[in-house]
Amino acid sequence: MGGGKDRPTTSLRPSAPPPAQSSHGSLTPQFRNIPGSLAALLCLGLCLSQGVMAQKEAFPKPSLWAVPGTVIPWGKSVIVRCHGAEEAQRFLLEKDGSTELKDMLEVPGPWKEAEFFISDIAAQTAGRYRCQYQSQSYWSELSDPLELMVTGLYPKPSILANPGSTVTIGQDVTLHCESQLRSDRYVLYKTTGANAPHSLLSTDYKADFLFPTVMVSHSGTYLCYSFDSDFPYLWSTPRDTLVLKISEFMSAHRNFISFRLILAGVTLAILGALMNEAWRHRGSAQQQVKKPLDEQPER
Repeated sequence: MGGGKDRPTTSLRPSAPPPAQSSHGSLTPQFRNIPGSLAALLCLGLCLSQGVMAQKEAFPKPSLWAVPGTVIPWGKSVIVRCHGAEEAQRFLLEKDGSTELKDMLEVPGPWKEAEFFISDIAAQTAGRYRCQYQSQSYWSELSDPLELMVTGLYPKPSILANPGSTVTIGQDVTLHCESQLRSDRYVLYKTTGANAPHSLLSTDYKADFLFPTVMVSHSGTYLCYSFDSDFPYLWSTPRDTLVLKISEFMSAHRNFISFRLILAGVTLAILGALMNEAWRHRGSAQQQVKKPLDEQPER
């Protein structure tokens, strides 16, 4: 696969590991009243520390990512990109736990980024990858790990939405995943919508992913994968997508009905209070009329 000016490419091929790193420093402080051997050790330690710090500043940790993503169907291809420093001249991509899948890319001039093209993804391709680069005679530290998952090794798990795939804002909804093979790990993967891509992991044999008090951001397309905890990078074929819809109109209609019910209750309470006050005043007026008649003097 061809690359641009800042992105050489290569295909995976075996290669030897990089040479050991070396450090140097130029700081040589003067020590007084310290024994010669101890002063030499302290000076060596400070010089090595200075050299390591200078090397880290000059050669930052590389970054590693995959295109089109880290979840790849069996038989497809993926491009792994390693971004290094301005003067990087060699790149190394290695797979954890394997001495076979290593690739050394040498280029004639300075580069910032290299592409590693991996074709025909299979089970042995899945795993954790790291990269590093060389500039001058120094090698950078390894990048953070990149995990590549290969799908299509197990049958599709089922995915259901309870109470349904169309709910209103504020409701609770549960997405249920289950495999006939009784897999002990499930991944609910959101492919479209807010915060996509996004995944959730369950460690039960039957996975229930609860979304309490759903919001519009929960709407989107979901996939369910299953896998075995002993082989965490080998996933099943995904189930057909489930589209979760969050209805704002029904929620607004429900809120309007609730408002009307509350308003009706308040109105009834006010009418009750007014009627009670009217009966109280009527009773008081009757008492005032009856009292003068009862108090007339005898003749």
